[in-house]
Amino acid sequence: MKKLFLASIALLSIFLFSACSSDDSVAKRVEGTHIVRCDALVITPSVTGGSFKRNVKLEVKAEADNFIKIVIPTVGHPHNGIEMVVPEFTISGVPVVEGLKNGVEILKHSFRIEGEKNIEGTIVGTFYENGEVEVVVEYMYGNMPFPIKQTLENRDTGRV
Repeated sequence: MKKLFLASIALLSIFLFSACSSDDSVAKRVEGTHIVRCDALVITPSVTGGSFKRNVKLEVKAEADNFIKIVIPTVGHPHNGIEMVVPEFTISGVPVVEGLKNGVEILKHSFRIEGEKNIEGTIVGTFYENGEVEVVVEYMYGNMPFPIKQTLENRDTGRV
């Protein structure tokens, strides 16, 4: 029994340490807090509405050598005179690859987050070597009838 327990601990430690990213991984290159301009809008069939722009923090954490988790900031938009709010949410398991322009790219990746209100959508983006960021996430939140598109970009500052 003791040998089985020790073997289980050994396997668990191998699994845990292999799931972490190495210091020189693609994912580690983009890890951190990025100050970005958030341009959020609700996409309706006839008109694009509910747009707002503001500076936000985009949190990125390396999960493995080629995978990150990214926290999408809270967004609010007016709807029939009421401010509708979509709280921040985290997309885990987002694959990242070496970019062609000396950066790191998120190729178009579909996600689904189940919770009190399900979130389903896509994310795509680039983290440039010079600190510039451009991430676009388009998603449906709960039973909202129209998708929300958030463009998160930074052409000036970079990571905090």
